Amino acid sequence: MLKPLALSLILSVAAMLSTGCARTSTTPSDQTAAATTAPPSVEVAPTPAEAPPPQPATPPQRLPDDGIVAEFSPTQVALSEDTLALLARLAQTRADDERLEITGYCHRKDAPVDARDIALKRAMAVRKELLRLGVPAKTIRVKYSTTQALHAVRIVAK
Repeated sequence: MLKPLALSLILSVAAMLSTGCARTSTTPSDQTAAATTAPPSVEVAPTPAEAPPPQPATPPQRLPDDGIVAEFSPTQVALSEDTLALLARLAQTRADDERLEITGYCHRKDAPVDARDIALKRAMAVRKELLRLGVPAKTIRVKYSTTQALHAVRIVAK
């Protein structure tokens, strides 16, 4: 028969092997607890796939190619949110020596009232917004046209 000390040593070695050498204590209560409890399972989160580097955003265009910053129904003169955003971008990117020519359009055959007044109100609404955004008044020229079949405002930067 094995001596109690040898038996204790064998049991502690067996306990250490079964628990992965996590416990090194040789007391019988630790050996029993280690033998009956399984090591906690560790869940590893999957590593996210690497996202491609963000592409540099192309800056929005200052002015449309045709220069038209607003289009209207025949009697409308109020500026849309898109037009206000475009004018804000223009005001921020404008050079100090740059001059702006604003032309309001209202086709006289479509206007129920004076087409000249509507065309000027459209151009003046754009001018007023640019002034509010800090563009100097001396760099802005306002014109109107009632001969083209167009209901819009065009800006030409010079």
